[in-house]
Amino acid sequence: MAFNSAAEAFKLKGNSSFQDGDYATAEMLYTKAISQDPLNPAYFTNRALTRLRLQKFAGVIEDSERAIELLPTSLKAYTYLGQAHLELATPDAAFRASKRAYELALAQRSPSVASIAQSCLDAKKLAWEHSERRRVARESALLAQTTELIVSQAAVKAAEVTDKDDAAVVLEEGEAARRELESVFGRAEATRLQRREVPEWLIDSITFGIMFDPVITKHGHSYDRATLLDHLKRSPTDPLTREPLTVNDLRPNLALKKACEAFLEENGWAVDW
Repeated sequence: MAFNSAAEAFKLKGNSSFQDGDYATAEMLYTKAISQDPLNPAYFTNRALTRLRLQKFAGVIEDSERAIELLPTSLKAYTYLGQAHLELATPDAAFRASKRAYELALAQRSPSVASIAQSCLDAKKLAWEHSERRRVARESALLAQTTELIVSQAAVKAAEVTDKDDAAVVLEEGEAARRELESVFGRAEATRLQRREVPEWLIDSITFGIMFDPVITKHGHSYDRATLLDHLKRSPTDPLTREPLTVNDLRPNLALKKACEAFLEENGWAVDW
């Protein structure tokens, strides 16, 4: 890539404005850098980060996608893309981008592995929240329709009864059936909430949070990859046994990863457990 001194000058001024917290000016300067050199992915990721600060999330997505076109292995672009989709509450797109960022962070030995793994979990949680809202809406509509049907059918039957006392009994039976149905729905939801427990075998022994990408050591212990890599930077030992351990001693725990994914699909709340 040919060096463009004018574009680089605008970028450096943009960096200075960004560090000063003047994001509007930084965005303008990065835009000028892009106009001078529209093929440099760094200018697009710089502007994407600035637009994140300005909460211009559609612009972040546009810049990140352009940076990825220019540099498919851009860790920053995928990271910002995932963050923007999270802010816009589009969890599936957020997870795809964050998962790719996580893969690139591992390959590039980036120190941002843990924070990107958390973004993946946040996207999973958001997807679950969307699913929960749809479920609650469906069940509420079903409850309303069913109770309305019960009451209306009781009213029809009561109208067909000539004796007023008998008619009152029919109406009361309908009302009792409505209350019982609402009680059943309420108990079912309460039971669902009471079961919010995370199985111990899904919990990372370092952070005590649910694992996103579990690995198993040569000693047979499983940890979340991001937190274990961070631990190994400080101490090349197994956190539990203190025996010598290196990155080369780690293997993906595919069965446990599948179990974690399945649990999070149904229990997105566990991300904040």
